[in-house]
This record gives sequence, C-alpha cells and structure tokens, in this order.
Amino acid sequence: MARMTAARALVESLRAQGVDTIFGIISSHTMEIFDALYDHQDAIRFISTRHEQAAAMMADGYARVTGKPGVCLTSTGPGAANSMGGLGEAYAASSPVLTITSSAEEQLYERGLGTMHETKNQLDMLETVTRHSVHVSRPEEAPERVREAFALFQERRQRPIAIEIPSDVQGQSAETAISGPVRRAAPAADPAAVEAAAEVLLAGRRVGVMAGTGVHRSGAGGALTRLAERLGAPVFTTANSKGAIAEDHPLSLGMYGGEYNFPPGGLEDPRQTFANSLDVLLVAGSSLSYFRAKSQGLRQPAQLIHLDIDAAPMDKWYETTVRLVGDAGTVLEQLNGALADRTGWDGAGWDGPARGHEEGFAAEVRAVRESIRAYKRQTLPNETRIMEAIRGATARDAVFVGDVGVCNHRGANYCLEIYEERSYLIPAWGGLGFGLPAAAGAKAGVPERQVICITGDGGFQFNIQELGTCVQYGLRPVVLVFNDDAWGLLRYYQKDRMGGRYIASDLENPDFRRLAMAYGACGVEAGSLPELVEALEQALAAETVTVIDVKTPEGFANFR
Repeated sequence: MARMTAARALVESLRAQGVDTIFGIISSHTMEIFDALYDHQDAIRFISTRHEQAAAMMADGYARVTGKPGVCLTSTGPGAANSMGGLGEAYAASSPVLTITSSAEEQLYERGLGTMHETKNQLDMLETVTRHSVHVSRPEEAPERVREAFALFQERRQRPIAIEIPSDVQGQSAETAISGPVRRAAPAADPAAVEAAAEVLLAGRRVGVMAGTGVHRSGAGGALTRLAERLGAPVFTTANSKGAIAEDHPLSLGMYGGEYNFPPGGLEDPRQTFANSLDVLLVAGSSLSYFRAKSQGLRQPAQLIHLDIDAAPMDKWYETTVRLVGDAGTVLEQLNGALADRTGWDGAGWDGPARGHEEGFAAEVRAVRESIRAYKRQTLPNETRIMEAIRGATARDAVFVGDVGVCNHRGANYCLEIYEERSYLIPAWGGLGFGLPAAAGAKAGVPERQVICITGDGGFQFNIQELGTCVQYGLRPVVLVFNDDAWGLLRYYQKDRMGGRYIASDLENPDFRRLAMAYGACGVEAGSLPELVEALEQALAAETVTVIDVKTPEGFANFR
C-alpha cells in the first residue's frame, strides 16, 4: 500500500487494467485527475475532444473495434449531461464504456446549496444510460470502483459504467492498494443445456443461425463460423453484427431486416421468407428485440435455441426451447465441442455447405444467396453499385462507421459487404452524430487499419467540430459526407408516405470542403461515383483526416 490521492489512485488503477487511451475534456472539477495523468503520458494517451457527447462516442468506437473498454472523462453537471447521448448509444449497442465524472464537493453533494455545476440527482441521470453507476466518497474507494467496473465488463452484458468522484475527494489522500488487472473467465452455459441444444441442432432438418452484437463483443466470429460450417447452417446477422461471419462466406445470408416499415422495395424479401422456413433457429448474442426481429416479420420457429449473456431478453417475444445463458464465444465453443463429440467430425477440411440436414438444403442456401443478391440489385440498384465501388477501393479488414442517414439505411446496411468482425459500427439507439467521433475513436484504437465514416450532411454537422480533434491527434479516418442539402431519410419518408408534403427537411449547408481545410484537414468534392472512388483512394493514403463532400442533389439513390 502507498499513500496517494484519489485522483492518482484512479489513474494508477486505470493503467493497471491496461487502459491506454482516454477521451474527454479538461475541467476545473477534474484538475486533480489531469494532474495525475500528467505523470502517465507515456502509457495513457489523453485525446481532448471538442464536446463530451463526442468523447463518449469516441470511447464507444474505440471499444467496439478493439474489444477493450473505452474510457471517457467529463466534468460534473453540463459535462456529464453532454455525454448522455453518447452513453445512450453505447448502452443500446452493449458497448463497454467507462465514464468518469466529477460532482460537487462531498460536503455539498446533493444538498441543493447552489455550488458551481450542481446537478440534481446526477447519478440518477447517469443510471438511465449505464448498467452501474457509483459515487466515490473516500479516496481509498477509487481503485475498488475501477476494479469492480472491469470485472463487470467481463462477467455481464457489456454496457457503460459510471464512476462519480467529487472534486474535493479527488485531491484527498489515503493509504491505497492498487490491484493488478482483472482476469475473469467469460461465463459458460449450463453443460446440460449445451447438450440439449446440440441434440436439437442435430435433429433439425432446416437449421439456421441469427448472430447478434454479442458475437462481436466476445470476439466469437471464428467460433460462429466453425459452428455454421459444422452444421451447414446459414447465418443471418443483425445490422450491428455485420461481419460476425464474412459476408462473402457461402453460408452468410447477410443482414436480416431493416427499419420499421422500411423494406428496400415492394417485393418479397427472400431473407424473410427463408428465415421463416427454418425449423431450428439458433440465436447467438442477440436479445431478439422487437425492433430487429418481431417488427421485421420473424415468426416463431418450431425450435428456438437462444444464446445470450443475459437471460432477461429470453421469452419476451419468442418461446425458447433451450436457453443458453453465457458469453457468446464461450458457449459457441461449448456447442462446437458437443457437436464434435456426437458426429466425430471436427470441421476440418470443410469446403462448402455440404452438411445440410435436409436433402437439397445446401443447394437451397446457395440459391437463396443468389436470390438475395438479385433482390438487392432489383430494389436497390444504384445503392448496391455505390457500395460495391466503395468496397472495391478499400482493404478487406477496413472498418466502416455509419451514422443515421439514408446512405446507411438504404446503402451500407443492406449493400456493403463486411468481412471481418468488429469492422462495422453503427448507432444502435439511433442518435445522429455518431459517425465522425466513433470513426475517430476507432482509428485511435486500430491506427494501422483503414477507417471509413459514411454519414449524411445532417448527421455530420452534429459533431463536425471533431475534425479539430482528428487533426490535433493525428487520427486519419476518411469521412464520406453524402450531401443532399436535406435530412435525406426524413425527406424520403415525406415523399414515400406523405405524398411529397415537404416541411422542415431542407438544410442550408456550409462548404464542407473549405470547412475541413479550415480545420487543417483535407477537403475534396465528388460529383460522380468515379470521382468518389478516385477521391477515396487518395484519401486512404493521405497524411490527415479527409472529408469527401459527395454531392447528391437528386438524393443518394440517384448518385452516379
């Protein structure tokens, strides 16, 4: 044990848990923490954002792409409140973000005496977007609260955790012990349930898999792919789990569903038809929410095996045959082992979907893949062409970060193929402004990989100021701004559903190219698809963040 301030104990504890990057904004309420960080600049990089919402979103992007908890640091009151939108996104996406904030002095805490930045029930506010929120009253508590947070990230569904430390407590000293990194085994499922699930999977004649975000969070893409190959089972993913199995794999059927009442076209979706023909469905790492399943027309399968680290979502919308409560990666490996024991086949040498349980099922899977491809080309022809061109200019392991906009809802979600896990990051809560800061956070986490942000002109302007952060800290994502001078998705709704009665959906935008240059970034314009591809190729080799203002005056679907 050693005598140290709460602020120093906090920073030492973060370093002990392997934290190498923190996003946030300095404040008079956190000066003690920043003074402690001063002595650890060789190990912990602080990235100063321009807005606390962006800090939380950067921490989220960092966490999703690296698999490690992201950390953000804000001040009390307005700073903590500003972070709420970003924390809400991380909560909805089951992303491990640790947010550290200050509060009023301990003797004034929650007394309503009018101290600076005082917030009524700040911890209750944070509770709405976190799994767990705690207040530190004494300096010796700080290390234990950090250790507790990192243990929870490993043991339960990964959602934000908040630690609140009063500004005066940060500078108080006590005898404090800094423990080593938390190492907790990922929770496994009940072996009896695994055996029951294996029996159901082997007895099924038409077996499929629905992969959710939990596969990415546990780094379980390899285990998922081996299971699919072992069973010859096709795999759907939710939007946030694209890439859990490579989308050019013969067993990948791509993303299932889309948005409420937002199909790509008026034709029958072959994915929905095929999913509802399965007699056994294994759901891995998804809560089977109303938004992603029930509202998309997914019917109750005859046999449902639901694997999730949290039992709470099970049996809410669908009756479960076998519950597998545990970490997706751990349980998928348990299933792989149980199936190998029963079949004597370890999956080695697999070269095609040849192990379908129903005669002709493997050929049907191949046919469905072709029908899905044809469906997209018929209902989203230009969107498909745009995304294929972008995909062709980027590396196989490129990270794509989306925002809320028509370029994602009618573009990347449906038409952009993703080949690596943890390589497709989009808002789960549905808040605008996620794209740029999350892309910056992803680039901070994996600087050696290409990171491409796909956003609209409206969403881009929510956090456009983070171009300054990117330039200052050498973060080099490529930002594609599909610019139709409108809230394009809402304008599409007004055209499609409201008979062209347009109101409040037009935008008068600045010159994004010149604005990027004013920040010290690179700014270019593209008025056609060939110009976009050329600009993208140059931007991927640029020495700074690049904004490509993609002019789509006739809308995203008509960009050529």
